[in-house]
Amino acid sequence: MKIFFIRHGETDKNVGRNLHEKGDSETLNQTGVEQIEKTAEILRNAKISVIFCSKETRAQKSSEILSNILECPTIQIDGFEERNWGVYSNRPWSDVKEVLDPLTLEERYTYVPPEGESWEIFEKRLIEALTESIKKGDDENIGIVTHGGAIRALIPYLLGVSKEESFKYDPANASITEFDYDGKIFTRQRIDDTSHLLNK
Repeated sequence: MKIFFIRHGETDKNVGRNLHEKGDSETLNQTGVEQIEKTAEILRNAKISVIFCSKETRAQKSSEILSNILECPTIQIDGFEERNWGVYSNRPWSDVKEVLDPLTLEERYTYVPPEGESWEIFEKRLIEALTESIKKGDDENIGIVTHGGAIRALIPYLLGVSKEESFKYDPANASITEFDYDGKIFTRQRIDDTSHLLNK
């Protein structure tokens, strides 16, 4: 089976480089809608049978657009939501970076922002959501609409490499990250592909 991870389309908070809060009501801006429409067009021949998505509004809207164009069902799955940054929500990423930069890799992995969740817990729930989606996908090709941080956090698990490998990636809005899965091993096909967004 093929698994297509799709980051939701652009939001105004993305433009401002601010972190979304858990349960954020903000949806896609017009650019975000157009991005996802282009993503859907390029995936028309991917034979995606079902799209699973985060329960955040921006992911739901992206999934609905994909579902309508690809003519397949969409199912919300608990666990694919972005990391909960607690008190840092709605603040610039630079505020979090100041806290994280002095920490070792292991300290970053276990650090819990006030009222938020650790990278460790975030990763665990993402893997559980992915496992559930694969099971529900029943060996058919599936789409997963989630968030940039979620895709980045899953990369080490999918590639079978160190956690710090995730620092190399920053999936863009409406990007496609594709893996083949044979029931045991995930095989990388592409990561953070935005070439379709350049098409007019």
